[in-house]
Amino acid sequence: METASAYIEATPVSVWKVVSDIEGMGRFSPENTGGTWTSGTPGTAGAKFKGTNKHGLIRWSTHCTVVDVVDCRKFSFESDEPKARWTYVLEPSGTGTVLTETREIYATPALYVRMMSGSGLLGRGRDQLMQTGMETTLARIKAFLES
Repeated sequence: METASAYIEATPVSVWKVVSDIEGMGRFSPENTGGTWTSGTPGTAGAKFKGTNKHGLIRWSTHCTVVDVVDCRKFSFESDEPKARWTYVLEPSGTGTVLTETREIYATPALYVRMMSGSGLLGRGRDQLMQTGMETTLARIKAFLES
């Protein structure tokens, strides 16, 4: 499991609006390019979306389901193909918010995902790339909200 945290000088409500905005996440992530809601009420448990991603010249989509929502506190979704659960936890701290992002593989990824990950086409050392990507994402969210 990878995890990254950042203190952001912004209210939990402001941070929440960013982390629960599937369509706009591509502004911050080095790999995710956004997403589109496909069923359910956007941002609620059980809602589904298609996430889009890129690494170099490679582009792919994932099918995701929101699994846990606690307004302004926790937003979590699972991505079907890689069997990855992404979670954002928001904790009020002083005049700001500590935002923690985690990625956890909860089951065996689909065969083609394992093959792509092992091929190096999505970068060598995939777990470290994900760790670095989360740190970059949080730094970009922080810069956006504090500007």
